Amino acid sequence: MRSNLCLALAVTSLLSGFPAKMLAGDINNDTDLANMSLQDLTDIDVTSVSKRSEKASQTAAALYVITQEDIRRSGLQSIPELLRMVPGLQVAQSGSQNWAVTSRGFDSQFANKLLVMIDGRTVYDPLFSGVYWDVQNVMLEDVDRIEVIRGPGASLWGANAVNGVINIITKNAKDTQGGLMTAAVGTQERDAEAARYGGTVGDLSYRTYGQYFDYNQQNFTNGNGAGDPWYNAQGGFRMDWNGTGKDTGTLQGDVYNGQENATRFFPVTSTVSPSLFQAISDTDDVSGMNMLGRWKHEFNSDSDTTLQTYYEDTIRKSEFTNSSWHTQTLDFDFQHNWTLNPYNNITWGLGYRRINSADGNSVYINFTPENFYENLYSAFLQDKIPLIQDKLFLTAGSKFEHNDFSGFEYEPSVRLSWLPSEKQTVWAAVSRAVRTPDPANQDFSIILNPAVHTPTELVAEQGSLAYESEDLVAYELGYRVMPREDLSIDITAYYNDYSNLTSTSPGIPALRFDPMLGNYVYVPLIETNNNGGETHGVELASTWEVTRNIKLNGSYTFYYSHLNITDSSLVTQQGTAPNQQFNLRSYVNLPYNLQWDTMLYRVSALPEIPVEPYTRLDTRIGYSPMKGLDLSIIGQNLLQSEHQEYSPFIYETPEEIGRSVLAKATFRF
Repeated sequence: MRSNLCLALAVTSLLSGFPAKMLAGDINNDTDLANMSLQDLTDIDVTSVSKRSEKASQTAAALYVITQEDIRRSGLQSIPELLRMVPGLQVAQSGSQNWAVTSRGFDSQFANKLLVMIDGRTVYDPLFSGVYWDVQNVMLEDVDRIEVIRGPGASLWGANAVNGVINIITKNAKDTQGGLMTAAVGTQERDAEAARYGGTVGDLSYRTYGQYFDYNQQNFTNGNGAGDPWYNAQGGFRMDWNGTGKDTGTLQGDVYNGQENATRFFPVTSTVSPSLFQAISDTDDVSGMNMLGRWKHEFNSDSDTTLQTYYEDTIRKSEFTNSSWHTQTLDFDFQHNWTLNPYNNITWGLGYRRINSADGNSVYINFTPENFYENLYSAFLQDKIPLIQDKLFLTAGSKFEHNDFSGFEYEPSVRLSWLPSEKQTVWAAVSRAVRTPDPANQDFSIILNPAVHTPTELVAEQGSLAYESEDLVAYELGYRVMPREDLSIDITAYYNDYSNLTSTSPGIPALRFDPMLGNYVYVPLIETNNNGGETHGVELASTWEVTRNIKLNGSYTFYYSHLNITDSSLVTQQGTAPNQQFNLRSYVNLPYNLQWDTMLYRVSALPEIPVEPYTRLDTRIGYSPMKGLDLSIIGQNLLQSEHQEYSPFIYETPEEIGRSVLAKATFRF
């Protein structure tokens, strides 16, 4: 399957033969960002909070923006690793290809309260309401910024945007002109290559890219290799059209193919193995494609419409269990921004999503029926009202949805922002959000482990048609200030009240037979909505430009949860997110075109897993010997040879994340 790299890079090679006169020049936005002042950075326009452009410093939400300069100077090679720098996010690596990522608690392999998008295309998997982070492999040099909202975003983005929204926004094709090639080799990321080429034909700008990476295995806690190396090849394109000035269009797409290995321990009965587990070297094949189109028309300065549609097709296959998951998603979204009068800035829209899924069942993982279809209809309305001109704003709105599992849902939000001065913003919000059921909640069963007291019993978590939506009412208060031109501070406090959280209750055991397992007693744990509780916390982020050549970014997060757990489940658990997190990042420009960047992270214990507290130190040395060429050496997890960050994923045992070194070269032409 490694030959798929050739396919992923073929389009890049073909288009790199275009004549040089068609180029509009090499535009390097990384350098532009590096030269921006702190005031300029806080005034970056963002769109994820209100679905229309507004200054980041004035948003009425807990917003954090990872810029292209942050991405480049971190030296990190994946989206989950980059998200570690965001206050309020809990990011933990469980194995070579596995990450658990959440916002404000409820971290797990099946973390299901965080909506993730790439250029407005949701990558939130409809089967289990989570994200497969291993296949979200955007070419990081093409990412313009990552906008992260901690807290509910459901009033605009809909169900499942419960504890946060992540929107990965790639650059316009006009900003990626010319060629770019990267090559990296290291101890964990054994090798990685990428190539991109962009050009312009009339009013049309385009780029095409291909990339490949190969990751090494991690180790079990006993020091033995975990047998989980993996590789992935991906290619794609983007075209942006600027026509009459009132119309703009975007067409983009990606295709990927990869293979992931793992050592898995499948539960069996005592009649099969005295250890009650069977160790298997398993392999997963992953592949997919997506296509997105967007058209925007501006009627005048007070009114514009956007129509977006995308199609996505993803496939995952497990070799040992012979399980497979094939999901197709078709989505339409219409939006209208309208300044009705000086007192009403209205944004409204309509949406439709069709999801088809064909699943291949096994004795361990089973959907009933194997094929399902889901229709999601939605509408939203939001109005931003200036109560005091340029000083006090009220934003109110709601999303309205109908899905095939729980029926009609509504998610209102009220936000208030006060700008006492140009350098201060005070905001508050009250929001309701829901996490709607998915097939894994209603039509699904997964065997977890053998019963301790009777080794011929197998315990399974099983969905229920009575399962309802999980509810959240969130209260937030925030303050942003620039007390000096070289210092910014952002503080957020929140209180979340949850009800109808996922729980399990014992079902009726049944005698079953399987050729692999023999005769056994099936003990179901039925998913219900009996759990609830509250979480609250404080998130602090700050940036200090010490000198023109030294910048410090830091954040601190305090998180506390008090859950009323009737019975635990795979996703509603106490003690799976750290109570405290701290990070400090320094960017230092040295003489002779050298850069030295350091990232320090401190994460408190996860008592229920258990995972001990750990400190992580990453560093990067960068050097530009000539224009267009960047060389860097990145070291990760330098303080310890290995440390554990999270519990094992289903059917796997605990792994430790090891120290790694990577050398990388980037060439622009």
